[in-house]
Amino acid sequence: MIYHPVTGAMWDPSIIWHEGMYYAFMMYSRDTNNGLEAEHCLLAVSADGVHWRDESIVLEEREREKGYRFFKCSVGRCGDRFIMSHGVLRTKEGAQDILRFYESFDLRHWTYLFSSSPDPRWYKTASDKWHRWDAMYILPKEEDNPQGGFWGYLVSAPRSGDADGVGMMESPDGRTWEVLPPAPFDWQGLPACPSAIEYGGCERIEGKYYLIGGYPEYLDQKGYSMFTFIAENPKGPFVPDQPAFRLCGCSHKLPGRDPLGHITWLAAWCRGKGELLISNYASVSGSGDPWLLPFRKPFIDADHHLRLGWWKGNENLKGDVLSLKSSSLLLDHNTASGTSTYNHTYLDPYLDLSFTEDTGVVLEGYIRARATGSVPAAGIMIAEGPSQAMAVLLGIGKPDTRVTNIGRLVMDHETNFEVLDVTGKYCATVTGIEEDKRHFFRLLIRIGLFELYIDDKLMQTFFYKPGNARIGLVAHNATAQLSDLKAWRMSL
Repeated sequence: MIYHPVTGAMWDPSIIWHEGMYYAFMMYSRDTNNGLEAEHCLLAVSADGVHWRDESIVLEEREREKGYRFFKCSVGRCGDRFIMSHGVLRTKEGAQDILRFYESFDLRHWTYLFSSSPDPRWYKTASDKWHRWDAMYILPKEEDNPQGGFWGYLVSAPRSGDADGVGMMESPDGRTWEVLPPAPFDWQGLPACPSAIEYGGCERIEGKYYLIGGYPEYLDQKGYSMFTFIAENPKGPFVPDQPAFRLCGCSHKLPGRDPLGHITWLAAWCRGKGELLISNYASVSGSGDPWLLPFRKPFIDADHHLRLGWWKGNENLKGDVLSLKSSSLLLDHNTASGTSTYNHTYLDPYLDLSFTEDTGVVLEGYIRARATGSVPAAGIMIAEGPSQAMAVLLGIGKPDTRVTNIGRLVMDHETNFEVLDVTGKYCATVTGIEEDKRHFFRLLIRIGLFELYIDDKLMQTFFYKPGNARIGLVAHNATAQLSDLKAWRMSL
């Protein structure tokens, strides 16, 4: 939504802040539009975490002449230096069993250290049917004390079971690493993930260790989702945080998109300026050519669940103010359009949304809704044509009972709604709104992607078919109102 290389395609960015700049390192396919065909590592930089520019190719896969590809990298600070590890896909052999290590003092010039392979005592290797030895996230054993050593968490396939633990390494200085047995999982009654989970790192918060990992089609989620595991000890056991297990992701296969219906991909911890952030990226068309999303601000709620929120730095997305003819909009039986229990109205008479897909828009305000029938919901819709829109129907009710559905609203002779995504129980993201309560919302729209925040908590990132840039209010068995509306063109 906010960054894409000028040419070529990226995948799996790893981001770190240093001396006034954010540095994003990513898999980079220089000559194709598929980031999974990467042979190089591209560096992009940003002074504010919002406005990015391509800097340079800083590395290429050491054996690319053999057809080897540069896979996900992860960069961590270890004392006075930075350490990068990246995976390697040996395409001809169908193997992913090499982890290369580099060091740098300025994040621009990198020196090769060594390559690592999985220890066959604890991990599957290339001789096994399924194996994985991929990018490693570095966590200081003691914060602000590099002499204390470092833990490493990496994607692997333990011999005890493909997803029976997260791969681990240990280092006294970041330059030399010892392979450890995997940190075990305790699934606590949940079915184990069917294969190796892709990890976005592990961070220590309030004395607990929060490991985030992604996988497609797990627990009937259909699309690619991220999940949260928590441990009291850095070496586990890690347990699923069941009440808020799905950190982000999508739940359904999407017609007309790639076979797994992926939208958002691997999310990863990011060490920002004196704060932890989480970065994520998304495919506009289900292809291998994704865009970087705005940073999310992770937070731990009163029950120790990890959730995602609005990052204050994203205020830099706001550019020129868009004019408003009115700051409020009411949807009831007098103002609604529609021939069923799904009613809607567009903001056109009230808001000048003369933006282009390249610039995008930020819309803020308050939403309030009241039930008039069963399964009430209200929310935002984005036009995809004269009689079709992508709609977010926020369930109205108490948090433990409501469900939000996102899908396509077709408004021909009668109004029909096709559900494409569901957010409800066991999700860390917002499941809906309370009846007759004013909820603050933020809506970001650009190049076929949108993000919705409710009360500064992430609700969802999803897609729409770019059309005529119309935004509306929609309700199901409910009346709804938008108020205190403000809008900006995105500044990118």
